Amino acid sequence: MLTLLALPLALLGQQQGIAQRLAGRVSPNVAALVEQLATAGAARGLPSDPLIQKAIEGGAKSIPDDRVAAAVRLVAMQLDIAAAALREGGPVSDTLAITAGAFALTAGLSASDITALARVGASAQALTVGLRVAGTLAALGVPSAEDIGLVSTTLRSGQPAESLLLLPAHVQSAVAKGSTPAAAAAGLSRAAAAQARQGPPPGHGEHPPHPTPPPHPTPPPHPTPPPHP
Repeated sequence: MLTLLALPLALLGQQQGIAQRLAGRVSPNVAALVEQLATAGAARGLPSDPLIQKAIEGGAKSIPDDRVAAAVRLVAMQLDIAAAALREGGPVSDTLAITAGAFALTAGLSASDITALARVGASAQALTVGLRVAGTLAALGVPSAEDIGLVSTTLRSGQPAESLLLLPAHVQSAVAKGSTPAAAAAGLSRAAAAQARQGPPPGHGEHPPHPTPPPHPTPPPHPTPPPHP
């Protein structure tokens, strides 16, 4: 019963927070739409920040209300699609991952691409970074097959998040040298797969063997006594 009572109170607090963030930055009509969509989305476990940021962005650029409203509705739809795609790939309900999935959709990836990344089985934090990187690679012109292949392989290799974040720069560097985005991503994917097959360096994570003691030095020969006169 307490949980049921707390939910409307939490939604009311969220509405008040949204109204305060949007006050004076968007029209009352846009603010009301954002509050409506955010409240409905929160009940389904969706984040509200992307809706708020999109509305603020439109207001800062003096975009007409009808276009801002359409953009906010599009973001709400993308959040729903991203959340469903993540659930299809595994029990992922992290709001940051959902936001990253919506970003990937905006960049041109599909719901099936998001599901494929979720099926890798990475942590929510690593998946969030992976989705962001995949969206950035798509914006750089990497086709979805090479894009998802590269990010999936890198996630499976267990490399740190820094390695994922460097992928767009590596692709750009290869493209600057004459490679296509697809070829650059494919080459990086092969390198990541090779590193995953190689595994950790020998002895990594194991107790080092006891060092072999050095052999005892050969004792010097006893001096020969001098002959008697």
